[in-house]
Amino acid sequence: MPAAVATPGSPSRGKRKARDAEKSPAEKLEYLLTNSKSRLTNMDISDIINYNNFLELSGESQARLCELLPPTAFATYVPSVCFSHPDGRSAGQDSVDRMDVDETAGRTPATLDPMVFSSPFLLSAAHTWQDQLVSNWLGKKASDDLEKFKQGAREGTLHADWKDETWEEDHTPGAPARSKKKQTQASLDLTALVKHGLLQPDDVLSYRRIFSQLKVTVEKDLLVDTINANSQTVNFLLMPGTRESLQPSLLVAGSREYDGKVLSIEDIADPVALERGVLDVDGRVSYSDKYEDDAAYCHAPINQLDGVSEQLKNAIAVRAWKSFTVWRWCGDMEGQIEMQLVQEKGGRERVATLFYLRGCCTSGG
Repeated sequence: MPAAVATPGSPSRGKRKARDAEKSPAEKLEYLLTNSKSRLTNMDISDIINYNNFLELSGESQARLCELLPPTAFATYVPSVCFSHPDGRSAGQDSVDRMDVDETAGRTPATLDPMVFSSPFLLSAAHTWQDQLVSNWLGKKASDDLEKFKQGAREGTLHADWKDETWEEDHTPGAPARSKKKQTQASLDLTALVKHGLLQPDDVLSYRRIFSQLKVTVEKDLLVDTINANSQTVNFLLMPGTRESLQPSLLVAGSREYDGKVLSIEDIADPVALERGVLDVDGRVSYSDKYEDDAAYCHAPINQLDGVSEQLKNAIAVRAWKSFTVWRWCGDMEGQIEMQLVQEKGGRERVATLFYLRGCCTSGG
């Protein structure tokens, strides 16, 4: 007997609408900003936070938002140093004690720099906020856990391992060394994600990285084609050149039909190697340009990259982990072939960055 399907006029849909209508605007806003199932987790944050949407707000709302932005976001900002600084003293009478300056002066919608909404710093913070929303860090349980921690720290009931205790635990014969465990966590690769089910066939990996020195943004979608059974390494499909999106026919469940040329990157376990492959296909950022950008990010001279510390090498690897975002079908979308053909990324929804998923492996998630 076929299962009953709720039609637009069915009572179940009416009850759901009634429940939604009972919520106050404040409750709806709290749900959007704190619940891991919020629609904001599946949206491109730049579609929400942009200058056009800012202009649609009322004058009062614009002014309130301007109060929250740093002074560098406005055209009236003038770089300066404190009067007590030697450079400030050398300026003589032109120096101004920053304690006497109103930092909010000039922060108006009229002086706001529109480019602040496309700033990589703001977008990075917004994506971090999305990751925290997905992981329930903004929910009530996380807030209660944090308050419990603070209360335990104030009352002295919360025990934290001290340096000597940790050293003894790591060096006790037969006890698992915590330092070795950290090294294992740092050496995790894509095969660990595969074993935990965090990376699956038909997932889409979206690569995005801004090379500020070159003023180039590289974006490329990759399809998880197959996973090698023995090694658990991953084979990817992607479009040639600077073409970002995969062909719609490739995004359909179980389909590998395509017109034209499609490239593959095979036996991948290291996100750094995967990033190199993507940049080779895109062709706009050379190997040397990439590592020059990495060196600037890590504050290491380019001619010393071969001799940098493990900490700096890990920092370079982390950039690769954070540049890939996993997209996957949710619910019954995997069976909606017609919908997959017309929707972005075949109707897949954003899961998280590879960096976040790696953290789930180390925490046992």
